[in-house]
Amino acid sequence: MLKKSSVWLVVLIAFVAIAFIATGCAKKQVVKEEAAAKPVVEAKKEEAPAPVPAPAPPPPREEAKPEAPAPAPPPPKVEAAPVVEKIPPPDLKGLRIQFAFDDYNLSTRSKENLEKVAGWLSKDRGARIQIEGHTCDIGTPEYNLALGERRANSAKKYLEGLGVNAARISTISYGEERPMVPNADEANRSKNRRDEFLQSK
Repeated sequence: MLKKSSVWLVVLIAFVAIAFIATGCAKKQVVKEEAAAKPVVEAKKEEAPAPVPAPAPPPPREEAKPEAPAPAPPPPKVEAAPVVEKIPPPDLKGLRIQFAFDDYNLSTRSKENLEKVAGWLSKDRGARIQIEGHTCDIGTPEYNLALGERRANSAKKYLEGLGVNAARISTISYGEERPMVPNADEANRSKNRRDEFLQSK
């Protein structure tokens, strides 16, 4: 009876051992098959064509910078108008000039008075003057108007010779129309043969 038990025990051990060996071989074979399969997959992976790289994006376009506006020209320089000094005129009535009968030539005294007028005009550049020519009542009114004009022009030409601009001098003749005193006698008539000065605007 003991022998039979021993035989069965040996058979069981042998069976277990065979089963263990068979199981171990199967695992090794599976591992080998897996190992063999991996290189194939990896080989397939390596054989796949490399992906084409995406084209590089184009460089950003430089936008044209707006041109800076041209600098505004400097404002024109406004030169201050020269200050015109106002100088009070001399006593123009006291500077009237006298003429001889039927004459329009300037006497020495007349020239002295005209030089005083020119001196004032040279200081006051904005001043203008009007010269009035007068006569006595001897002669026709037409003749006296012409004589009064010649007397006024004589004074004007002398002032121009002293440097006074002709544009600042105007003339007018009244002839016998505006006597200073009545033409009652020669003394009064001599006073009416004159040039008078009037400051004009």
